[in-house]
Amino acid sequence: MKRQPMLSMLTLNSSRHAVAPQPAESAAVAADPAFGIEPKYQPVYRMLLRDASATGAPAAVRAAAGVPLAVKRRIRDAVARATNSIGVGHQRQQDESCFSFSQSGSCCSRGWCEIPLWQKSLRTLEGMYGSGVLSFFVFLKSLFALNIILSILLGLFVIAPQAAGSGQYSSMLASLMSSEKTNASGLCSEIYAANLSSVISSGASLARFLDVIQGTGILENTILFVGYYFPTALSIGALSYNMPVAYLAVTGAAFFISMLFMLERTGAAFKEVLLQRAQPSVSSKSTRFSPLILSAWDFGLSDSKTANLAKQLLRNNLVAELDLHRLLQRRLEAGRCGGCSLIAKRVLVNILVLGLLCGAGFAIYQAQKVSAEYTTAAGVDTSSFAYLAYQYLPMVIISLLVAILPILFQLLARLEEYTPDTELAVTLGRCIFLRLASLTVLVISIYSIITCDTKDTCGVGVAPRCSAVHCWEAYVGQAFYKLEITFFAVQLVVCFVVELPRSLIARKCQCKAAKLIGPPEFNISDSVLDVLYAQVIVWFGMLFCPFLPVMNSVVLFLLFYLRKFSCHFSYKPPDRPMKNSSATVFFMVTLFLAYFVCLLPIGYAIVSISTSKGCSPFRTGGTAYQPIKDVVAGFSSDGRHLIDYLSSASFLFVVIISLLIAIHYYRTLAIARKEIGDQRLKQLNEQEEIKFARIRSARLAEGGSGGGRGSGPSGVQADEANRPLVRRQHSGFDAAAVSGTEAV
Repeated sequence: MKRQPMLSMLTLNSSRHAVAPQPAESAAVAADPAFGIEPKYQPVYRMLLRDASATGAPAAVRAAAGVPLAVKRRIRDAVARATNSIGVGHQRQQDESCFSFSQSGSCCSRGWCEIPLWQKSLRTLEGMYGSGVLSFFVFLKSLFALNIILSILLGLFVIAPQAAGSGQYSSMLASLMSSEKTNASGLCSEIYAANLSSVISSGASLARFLDVIQGTGILENTILFVGYYFPTALSIGALSYNMPVAYLAVTGAAFFISMLFMLERTGAAFKEVLLQRAQPSVSSKSTRFSPLILSAWDFGLSDSKTANLAKQLLRNNLVAELDLHRLLQRRLEAGRCGGCSLIAKRVLVNILVLGLLCGAGFAIYQAQKVSAEYTTAAGVDTSSFAYLAYQYLPMVIISLLVAILPILFQLLARLEEYTPDTELAVTLGRCIFLRLASLTVLVISIYSIITCDTKDTCGVGVAPRCSAVHCWEAYVGQAFYKLEITFFAVQLVVCFVVELPRSLIARKCQCKAAKLIGPPEFNISDSVLDVLYAQVIVWFGMLFCPFLPVMNSVVLFLLFYLRKFSCHFSYKPPDRPMKNSSATVFFMVTLFLAYFVCLLPIGYAIVSISTSKGCSPFRTGGTAYQPIKDVVAGFSSDGRHLIDYLSSASFLFVVIISLLIAIHYYRTLAIARKEIGDQRLKQLNEQEEIKFARIRSARLAEGGSGGGRGSGPSGVQADEANRPLVRRQHSGFDAAAVSGTEAV
């Protein structure tokens, strides 16, 4: 977006009227940046120079309010020379990259969205579909950056060391067999390897393709899945690398980085919402349109294409505000009876939604049970399409449910007559509950399979009561590997088989049915849930399939272009555009909820579930947490006591109490600061009332004595109209409209 730099906003398009300096003037300017500025404007120049170097342009613009236009141009150039500020082109590039994120807060935080990727596409999409749709693409970009970081972390410290030490299998097996404690694990490792070899050697070329799709066979015995990783220290040159401890530590670091990412993004989103709520209230509904009408246009635009995008964005924002105004007006006209009927309607809709969710959970549980019984049965043909169909049965059921039920949820939310932002929140909440519940039911069904009681000495289930799962860690990793593949396949099918033909039929066919169906609309909540669902798959399966962040990075990268293609060729702009601020908060809160839902089963699996004896880097310890205990056991007695205390319930109790005290302190501090601000505003208003009461008394006294100009009621009304801005803000006048009018 071609915009004037901050200092050039002292004027409007002043660069077009600038005159090139003469050679003599250039020498004088080089010696003194303030050359050509009259002495009476030198204090203004110094103030602008100080403010521009410290806080930027807003304070500088206010300081130069009474300076003539020609002098402003000279002051602007002098400040730029004196501060050796960045050039106009680079500043425009920064403003250009910030324009699309000015409403979403991304340019304020300058955090995860700093990657110079897709900037031009994001500006175009914002102009076409509004800031609500833009927030989805910014959210996708943020998760893409997060997955790149997780991929680098796991690749450097888990995947690469194992790949470098993959030739040490025989020495690892000999090390297990040499110890009486790990002898059983060594024997089970041989049995597991022999079983994999028989499956791989008996497969044809079609079986190889099926293995790639399912993550079985040749892929199961690779660095993609945790079952391949060694339980002993790897010798990399002269170094010894403890793979079990490193695997757990790096996975924990990946979850910690994810938490930091969400804290930063959620904090920025909440800060934006709180700042918006702190704005002066609006006493009249008509004044909420004044910022859009009076101050939304950027007079620094000089390119016709970017100006058209800005016009489309302004139009979308006006449509959103008008739609909200009409909805609130209908509620006021409905009265008390209309409110009671609306509550009854919402109760019935929520009962129906709950029934749909329960039915979806039952279908997923039964699908996983049938799939496990068929695929682990003795003598099953692993190269048949029936085997492939049963392998993907739970994933297909989940994909169908998460594709169909959100459409029903959206229609039901329309019946409940929510505002656009509330409708987005309700639909998003129901959809995320559906997806999290689907994955949770899948995890529960897998848990019932891997914790079956009837097992042999290697922990393999014995038929008919239990499924014969030789390595349950790899089995879980394969489940989420297939979920990721299914997710991307569904996105391809929806984009090119469903949405594109529907759009072509709606635009080319003139029949009534085509017009009734119409082109697909960009569904923000469903699109966000798609991206969030992919990230939840990574968090659930990252411990068992360390290659998942790499896969998800590729999927999100391609998904951006799929959605962009759909926006240009398939979607129509939303009939009810969403405002970006509230949408971003919903996205991040939902992501935080999904993160903690993932942490619970992962933590339980590490601490409580017995590991397989023939695979994974934890095969010798009984549980995945045992390598950490072995490392702690090698510490000194003081170190062990410290670790025991840090992991005890008493320390956890102290931490929780400390956090509660800190939260209470900062909450009290925030309340006190708000009260101080309210008191200052009240004092200003009282002083203003006293001042204008004196003015009214003086005017009335002058009027009673036959006084002069401005006396009588008309003079008092003029004084009321000229009250300071503080009073107007307190009474509900839109401060943004005032500032926009002054800027114009």
